[in-house]
Amino acid sequence: MALPFRRESEETDRLLALSDGVIAIAITLLVLEISVPELPPGTTSEALQAVVFDQWNQFVGYTLSFLVIGLYWTLHRRVFVYIEEHNRGVLWLNLLFLLFVAFVPYGTSVFSTYPNAFGIAFIAAVLALTGLSLALLWLYASRKRLIEEGLTSRVVTIQATRYLVSPVVFLLSIVVATVDPGWAVLTWLLLVPINAALNSRLVESIEVAAEEADSSETD
Repeated sequence: MALPFRRESEETDRLLALSDGVIAIAITLLVLEISVPELPPGTTSEALQAVVFDQWNQFVGYTLSFLVIGLYWTLHRRVFVYIEEHNRGVLWLNLLFLLFVAFVPYGTSVFSTYPNAFGIAFIAAVLALTGLSLALLWLYASRKRLIEEGLTSRVVTIQATRYLVSPVVFLLSIVVATVDPGWAVLTWLLLVPINAALNSRLVESIEVAAEEADSSETD
């Protein structure tokens, strides 16, 4: 019979269920931060339209946070695709990641209320810390050899780079926000091409590793 701590290290279902639940709640809370404007009876459609359009900062904050949390969920899922077992370090680092994820709706609310240099820097800092905690989780798991055997160092490195890209971009936007808040928001768009390029390289590296493994077995 397997030792209790051994069975516990191989049980990841509850860890993933907790993670998915927290992420789902955080995403749901984002839309609750968008308030419907209250106008007196008889308000014209033009006036209502103007008020709704004035909430652009709330829509931007919601969309940004939703997409980033979705990206982090995707990367988090990728982490546990490769993690075959875990220890207390993985558990606590995963909880640290969830701590920041749960804080994202508040950061979004600050940005929506104050879409200035401070608000932009605040939400960027929250999202950067969330990404850094996920990168730390991957680096720890790979260093402790808790990930799937056979992953090449190139794959591990590309994965680590993917986890670090988002925090770097958000930290960069904090610097840019001190000069021009508008450009700081546009800086976030860099995440799209960078992540696409890294994902392409990751897929290519995995395919090359699989081909090399097949050829070695044939020989």
